[in-house]
Amino acid sequence: MKPKRERMIRPSPKYLWTVAGLLVALVIGAWGASQAIFRSDAILAARHPLPPSAIVAATTPEAIARGERLVVVTNCTGCHGVDLTGGPLRVAGTPVFTANLTRVTARRTDAELDRAIRHGLRPNGSSELAMPSTAYSAFTDDEMASIIGYLRSLPPKGVNLPKFEPGLFLRASLLTGGLKMEADQVASAKPPLDAGPGVAAGRHLAAIACGRCHGSDLGGTRDAGPDMTVRGYYSRAQFFSLVKQGEAIGEGNMQLMTQTAKASFSHFTDGEIEAIYAYLDARDRILIAQAAKVAQARKP
Repeated sequence: MKPKRERMIRPSPKYLWTVAGLLVALVIGAWGASQAIFRSDAILAARHPLPPSAIVAATTPEAIARGERLVVVTNCTGCHGVDLTGGPLRVAGTPVFTANLTRVTARRTDAELDRAIRHGLRPNGSSELAMPSTAYSAFTDDEMASIIGYLRSLPPKGVNLPKFEPGLFLRASLLTGGLKMEADQVASAKPPLDAGPGVAAGRHLAAIACGRCHGSDLGGTRDAGPDMTVRGYYSRAQFFSLVKQGEAIGEGNMQLMTQTAKASFSHFTDGEIEAIYAYLDARDRILIAQAAKVAQARKP
């Protein structure tokens, strides 16, 4: 008997083209992923000029107490924890650990702490990722000296937290412009509208306390807070309730505002809340007048 021949199965041309296409797609995908990592790493590592700083930590009991209060009312505790030892935070879907401020002060000079807070810059000139420097850039030199003095007065506790590893969504957000490094945001930030010397104190308080969610110019942000319009929305009494307890009028997700109000803004004095409201009301008057002038100019 003749031995049976083994049947050879030949792949169809369609199958071969499919496999080849998948291989090409994998190669292109791997190349694209490597390029995305390379480009996003370049954004994360980009160096910026270090501005000069003459800040020296204030060490008097009064200055330290002032610094502690500023840390609370500007909600540093919201990211760094009530004991300022840092903790987990999510940025564009990536877990990030905020710094342990009771320990980081020992490794940085006063000038380096000032640049981190007001300019969003690390000692090597690279940018901070989630420091709200667009708001904190409005701190005065005296306020910064008090804040740094307070931070240096804290005994070290807790542990040094790990550095973050940028995830896929964070890298994609950087490449598409959905997320910008803090130093870049500071460079393009606009200050709140100047409504005159009579309400300058309220303007300053609104900038350092509200700017992190409502934008450096208080005109609102895409993700966090709306334009800080009060005329036609909040009476003086309603605004006090909003700031003290986070009690908003109307609908909407006010969870963040409620948390911030109870943890931070409730420490404002009535006089400070009145100053903020007076500024926002004056700001509204100017913006309304400007809008009316533009509308009038457009009429045929």
